[in-house]
Parts: sequence; structure tokens; C-alpha cells
Amino acid sequence: MTYPHQSDHITLVITHGVQRDKLGEYEFWLENLIADAARFAGYQSINVLRPVHGETIYTLLVRFNNIDHLYQWIQSDQREIREATLANLLNGQEYIEMRMQA
Repeated sequence: MTYPHQSDHITLVITHGVQRDKLGEYEFWLENLIADAARFAGYQSINVLRPVHGETIYTLLVRFNNIDHLYQWIQSDQREIREATLANLLNGQEYIEMRMQA
């Protein structure tokens, strides 16, 4: 049963500035992240907005059907393992924003 105040899905917007010489490694990292997330309950999709015009900024739109399933993925060992290797690929921090959609 869905209640009016609950959303149909929740989107985690993640922005990464990738080091130019690490773009290939990041793409490999991204493939593994997508495969891992797809195995979790409530997973809907990951849309990747790749850099354009020589930029190195990636934006990931990670969608789950509810916040509980999203948190299960966020707090998973698989994601923790992926995150441990991420810092070496980025220029600075990742930025994360959560958006609920009705």
C-alpha cells in the first residue's frame, strides 16, 4: 500500500570530478558499482551523465523504490568496498544529494 506522502522512488544524485588520467579506471569502477547496485532490493536504475566538452565531471542518478532500500545499498559492504577505491580516482570529494519524487 502506498501512502500519499510516500514517494514512488528516491534518487541519489552523486557528482564526481574525476582525475583526467583516471577516466578509464573510473569507467571500470562505475561498471562494477552499477552491477553491485542492481543486485539490491528496490533497485530501479542508475543513469550516468558523462562529461562533455573536455570536462571530467560525472553525475550519477541512482534510483531505488524507497528510502529503506536505498539505505540498504548505501550501507552495504559492496558499496563500502567501491568507495574505498574511489578517492584515488577523484579530484576532491564526491557530492551527494537525495531527491524524493512523487
